[in-house]
Amino acid sequence: MLVCVDVGNTNIVVGIFQNDHLLSTFRLETKIHRTEDEYGIRLVESVKYHNLSPLDTTGIIIASVVPEVDATLEKAFTKYFGKQPLFVGPGLKTGIPIKLDQPKQLGSDLLVGAVAATSKYGHPCIIIDMGTAITLSVVNDKKEFLGGIIYPGIFTAYNSLVKNTSLLEAVKIKVPTNIIGRDTISSIQSGMIYGTVGAIEGMVKRICDEVGSMKVILTGGMARYIAPFVPDYIYDEDLLMDGLKIIYEKNQPEKA
Repeated sequence: MLVCVDVGNTNIVVGIFQNDHLLSTFRLETKIHRTEDEYGIRLVESVKYHNLSPLDTTGIIIASVVPEVDATLEKAFTKYFGKQPLFVGPGLKTGIPIKLDQPKQLGSDLLVGAVAATSKYGHPCIIIDMGTAITLSVVNDKKEFLGGIIYPGIFTAYNSLVKNTSLLEAVKIKVPTNIIGRDTISSIQSGMIYGTVGAIEGMVKRICDEVGSMKVILTGGMARYIAPFVPDYIYDEDLLMDGLKIIYEKNQPEKA
């Protein structure tokens, strides 16, 4: 059983692979001050809920953009799962040359997404990951990571809007009936959905104008709301889980 972990600013997504099959995924809230035992017990309970045992773990790989929780998670997995996790970072084999001015600044989640996208769908490609932030990562026809765009996530942007605008109210994300809102809530929801779609399509067009036509792969927790409005894009909910599995396998000792 391979445990793949994607640590984001809002959630920790955990995927469980048995052989080549993704058996299940679950989410925990990312909390910097949570202890190793709090994380460990929650992880064990979640694994057991899916009728699995932590003792069946053969390997663990973690991609994290929240370094404050890395040591705690490492201790939690070592203590409760009996395995030392492998962290995505410098020195690991990925098969993706990084062509950035500051390669060490590349988020491990972006690299994992690029590995999965190129392995599953080919290159050149644009990977759009929609979470706390919306990131667009560009991989060229030489399978080189060129860079990308960081844009506010849907809730990040609208929470800030509501917080700083006294007459607006917080709303849940939902596709409105019409693009033209007839009240405050539907107007905000229209901006959430159609505004985000327009921004993404505009950024993709400008990238393609600059570097040429590319496949576009959409993933991340908020992507399911946007995917129906961009039918030419490939929607892959489990892209990062597949990328973590690929990187883990690339970095195992070759069998004699």
